[in-house]
Amino acid sequence: MPAIAVLALLLSTTGACASAQELNGVRVLEGAKRRSYEPGAVAERSVGAIGVVITDTGRGLGFVIDPGGYMITNRHVVEDADYIDMVSFPGLDPAPEFTQVEIVYIDPVRDLALLRIESDEPLPYLALATGKRAPASHYVAERDAVVLLSREVGPEEAAELEHDPGLLAHTGRVERLEVYNPTVGPGPYLGVSAQIEQGQSGGPVLDRFGRAVGVVTWTWKDQKGGFAIPISEAARMLAERPKLGTSGEQQQRAEDRVKAYVAALGAGSGGELRRLTSPSRAREVRGETVDVLLERSIEGTVLQSFVTSIDELLVEAARGGNDPTPMFEGMVDHTSSDAFMRKLGVEGSMSKHAVVTFFYELGSAYMAARWHGNYDRHDALMLAVQRVHSLEAARSITVLTTIEALAGLRAVVERVEVRPGFYTPQAVATVDVGEGKKISVQMRLEWGDWYVVSIEGSGEPVRLHPAGVQSSPIGQR
Repeated sequence: MPAIAVLALLLSTTGACASAQELNGVRVLEGAKRRSYEPGAVAERSVGAIGVVITDTGRGLGFVIDPGGYMITNRHVVEDADYIDMVSFPGLDPAPEFTQVEIVYIDPVRDLALLRIESDEPLPYLALATGKRAPASHYVAERDAVVLLSREVGPEEAAELEHDPGLLAHTGRVERLEVYNPTVGPGPYLGVSAQIEQGQSGGPVLDRFGRAVGVVTWTWKDQKGGFAIPISEAARMLAERPKLGTSGEQQQRAEDRVKAYVAALGAGSGGELRRLTSPSRAREVRGETVDVLLERSIEGTVLQSFVTSIDELLVEAARGGNDPTPMFEGMVDHTSSDAFMRKLGVEGSMSKHAVVTFFYELGSAYMAARWHGNYDRHDALMLAVQRVHSLEAARSITVLTTIEALAGLRAVVERVEVRPGFYTPQAVATVDVGEGKKISVQMRLEWGDWYVVSIEGSGEPVRLHPAGVQSSPIGQR
């Protein structure tokens, strides 16, 4: 039997008294607390199930939860990439590399993603502390010992080494069970004392029983420890993932999604509209809008002046003990002025809403890094540029450059037609918006769900913007 299959069998038989369950086609093992291990033993028993996810934009970690190849990672590890280059397993000898990797599902709320690796053999996998949606306190406690793993070298560097170091173990403890930070996403998070560094995102937090209790997701620069999404949230994602295996299920889900989109239009719910916006369409907008604005901002003095103003704002806020947010929002509002648009060189060629959203996303990330993360100016700006180039930011711009007059309108979905596509199924919804007018909502099946690509009316794309632009753009969290 091949070594990888032997290790998969070993890991699957070490959890006596554990219980297996299926969550929408993914078989997960809920580990037992039958026997605890020293940190070194936890790392050694788990390392074969932890993979390095390498994309065209960077790398992170992920861990297999089903021998059929299903892997949990962070959404941000794969979301902004055009493709996944490979997933390698440096903890195995020899270390296999898999290039056939599919993004099965992206969690619309939490920083989680489900991948599937095509393998001819069963893969080593980890047991979860729970396969149910439950408070973290049900399966982990403050001061519990934990183990995290990291990959210190890249694939090219590893190929040149005489001895590949594989994955390195880091020990620590659970410091807090409920940490909230809306600047990085909805909580709660687990706070851990183990060191978290760039490249560890998506890896597991392991308890002394070898179970995954969390998914590493973020940290602040130059601060010890970091934060993880509780593993029960990953179980929730698996359970709530839509079933699309049959044509009937695809049809029903398409109807549900377009109704949710129309309801969000009527309510002016920017967050919901952003979550329902096609990732492939957002990538197009990123090239058409974000890349242009970045280039124009960097060419002149606009970007430099903008971040300098934020620095001055933060100094003043710190001196007076004030919240800098209201003054920052005023700065962002100014970016929609004709004078600012002329200085940027995009007057008449780009939507004011796109410019406002761009500077809101960039400024929010810069301010959070400086105010909360103690980043220096250069690193904070690099983080902000990374943020504004993210798919989520592009979705915010897509929403604002697509929506114009439907906010508050009562619309009715008349019919939804699912059609086979060249690469992926398509769906077209006919929506009555009143006064004898109808629009067509175009959708595409991506990342395990239906997403809205465009809105068309009378054969032409509908250019829609919310009637009343508030002081904060739709991109606000």
